[in-house]
Amino acid sequence: MDLEVRHLRAICAIADCGSISKAAVHLRTSQPALAAQLRRIERMFGGPLFERGREGARPTPLGAWVLLRSRSILPAFDELQRDGRRYTGQTLIRVGCAPTRLAIHVSECLHRLAGGTRVAMRTEEAVDVLPELLESERLELAVLPDYPGHELAPRPGVAYSVIAVEPMFVGLTASHPLAAREEVELADLADEEWTLPAVVENGHREHFLAACAVKGFSPVVSYSLHTSVALGMIGAGRCVGMFQATSRESPGIVIRPVAGTPLRHRHVLGWTEHGPMAGFAADLVRSVTQAYWADALNAPIYASWLKRHGPLPQPAHNAALSVP
Repeated sequence: MDLEVRHLRAICAIADCGSISKAAVHLRTSQPALAAQLRRIERMFGGPLFERGREGARPTPLGAWVLLRSRSILPAFDELQRDGRRYTGQTLIRVGCAPTRLAIHVSECLHRLAGGTRVAMRTEEAVDVLPELLESERLELAVLPDYPGHELAPRPGVAYSVIAVEPMFVGLTASHPLAAREEVELADLADEEWTLPAVVENGHREHFLAACAVKGFSPVVSYSLHTSVALGMIGAGRCVGMFQATSRESPGIVIRPVAGTPLRHRHVLGWTEHGPMAGFAADLVRSVTQAYWADALNAPIYASWLKRHGPLPQPAHNAALSVP
């Protein structure tokens, strides 16, 4: 087997993530596949690159040497690929998205503003990898959420702009005793079983647990489910769950605001400052923001909430948060 760039990326991912299982999520592969690949790489180098124990994977002396050389080599490969696309005039905007309705608006606005530029778009199960993919220029644009106390921090060469600050609502089976209320108290859900999203998002679970603690209870999180499965469980009355304010109700499920708005999050766009987004990022932010609010006013539950309370304090878009 010949050494390839992907092997060096795998070694760096294991070191950065601290374990093969976390690195597998980062690389969008399975843990057994990555473990098998590591064994082949180690045979090629003639010795183990990592010591594996309860605390995860730690580089051996050989592994530390390979890591040092890999980290010096990989930027050159990335630059070669990036400059090659520029030289040939091939422009590609790679978009990574959290699975939110905002991704739909971003897609529509991006295709309109980017002209004939090719766009490749995917949702990420491990949303926390998106900032790293932007910083390493493996993405040009990302659609991310963040949460109070866990706001995204600027990264070198990456700009962020907040599209909207949005309350989070709760979904209940239509036969639930609280379903008849216009808004529900979070404390009234203390005895419920909850489902949280299966996607990995830094701050989501922590923000939820902290809000429940303020209300005097520790929630029972029995389920970690993808949306399609969660809807079935909520509709059957097995659990309750959080929903985006712009969500529409499904058959058998009602969505209700939470009194006092203890749960909220931000919709954020991130992009590489020196890539193909640089010329029209500000236009994209304005266009996506307009599309978001048009959608919000057409979402019956959110529109009614906005009429009663008005929007949460929203960001100004005159400047993006960035690090030179």
